[in-house]
Amino acid sequence: MNISAMQRDLAAIGAAATALLQAQMQAAEKENRARTTDEIAAVQAKLDEGVALKARIDRAEADATTLGAIGRLTAGMVIEGDPAQPTPAQPARVSQFRSMGAQFVDSDEYKRLIKGQGHKRAGSWVSEAIELQQQATTLDTSVGSGGPLILPQVLPGIQPLFFKRLTVGALLPQGTTDSNALLFLQEKTFTNAAAAVAEGTDKPQSTLVFQQATSPVQKIAHWLPVTEEMLEDYSAIRSYIDARLRLGLDLTEEDELLNGSGIAPHLTGLMTVAGMTATQAAGADSPMDAIFKEITKITTTAFIQPDAIVMNPANWQTVQLAKNVNGQYYGAGPWASAQPPTLWGLPVAVTPSIVANTALVGAFQMCAQEFTKGGIRVEISNSHSDFFVKNLIAIRAEERLALCIYRPAGFGKVTGLA
Repeated sequence: MNISAMQRDLAAIGAAATALLQAQMQAAEKENRARTTDEIAAVQAKLDEGVALKARIDRAEADATTLGAIGRLTAGMVIEGDPAQPTPAQPARVSQFRSMGAQFVDSDEYKRLIKGQGHKRAGSWVSEAIELQQQATTLDTSVGSGGPLILPQVLPGIQPLFFKRLTVGALLPQGTTDSNALLFLQEKTFTNAAAAVAEGTDKPQSTLVFQQATSPVQKIAHWLPVTEEMLEDYSAIRSYIDARLRLGLDLTEEDELLNGSGIAPHLTGLMTVAGMTATQAAGADSPMDAIFKEITKITTTAFIQPDAIVMNPANWQTVQLAKNVNGQYYGAGPWASAQPPTLWGLPVAVTPSIVANTALVGAFQMCAQEFTKGGIRVEISNSHSDFFVKNLIAIRAEERLALCIYRPAGFGKVTGLA
């Protein structure tokens, strides 16, 4: 069963459902009416198709995880006459991608250090630097991911959620750089003078003003202590790197992408960049109405359609729990199948990194881009404080990244979300 192909099909279904809903909304708004029953049913059919396909993907991934666990359990065993015995053409390991921890413990540098007892030599020491490839911005079991934080124990009958948590980094297109800074042109203002003209007359001139901007590559880093015994424990050190070191970098990266002050060593975040579309105050509007007004404002003033929303969990809770006068949920309600967070047809990244009662609306795919320099760099050493005498080891992880915001007007805030 080709999981990659099914995931591509699921992405296509999601894109088709989004496009269909947006087209219906535009038609309904143009004709000053609500969406018809047939239109609603057409979108729901797409959603049902996606939910069914996602369930198949989840079952296939669970089967793959189980096969991998069986393979690790029976590694090295030779059972004559067993038709299920793995062969070179049918390897027991089924995972296509490796997490950061798996890359670390599988690296030649780590194996040389442990095999040669380099971590037990007298005096202070530092390992060779191990650069890990960032295969994705999130840690989950999807294609292109860095892998699960901790491999789950698969229990029959327990169904996983139909979606993963969307992060701010996942909203942005990704790039790489070999430089310490990125120089780019940032759109400052656009004056549209296009008009109907008679034959032979002068044509009106529009004005597009750019300014040169620089985004320095900044570093995010931290370290954690482990014992020499943990360093020799393959599974423990792998989980430690994935569940703590990588998670810590991801959380800080998301905060920098949103709230970075621009004062070194911080990035200039999406919430702090100058030139954003005017903020929409909620006032007496519901959070949903206020956000839609900001979507409209960006569309009509920056001439670009927003593609995502970022909200604090407390405010997303308000949206999810909203009810009409009859006490019925506007959304799916507590007994419906889990669904990806969406509002007005746009995906919602729910994160505590954005301040409560403020939402960010933006055209993330067209107006900004995240760049990384190399992968995540991991080093280990006993040269810290009294670690040598205590048989402790410091594991340090760091990454370098930059954020280029090409069109600040493609982003806008909504404040006062109660």
